[in-house]
Amino acid sequence: MQGTVCKLTQDYGLAAMCLARKAVPVSQDGMVYTADNIDALLLARHTAKKIRMSGGRLKGSPKRTPEQNAAFERKLKELLPPWIKEN
Repeated sequence: MQGTVCKLTQDYGLAAMCLARKAVPVSQDGMVYTADNIDALLLARHTAKKIRMSGGRLKGSPKRTPEQNAAFERKLKELLPPWIKEN
């Protein structure tokens, strides 16, 4: 990972801005946003907005699972500097 700052967000727009500033944005599910995946995520967000604006409805997110919590914890520990992990 090139960036030194880790930003936790579920906002794709903010994640894109963080990437532009060489930070490492991470989702609440432990997914690291990268230049490879941010374009597809922003396109999905745009498509969902167009559906909502035309009167369509989309399902909400399901309840978080223990697996999602564990994935987030693993990724966060991987990204944190060693001196923080010890505390």
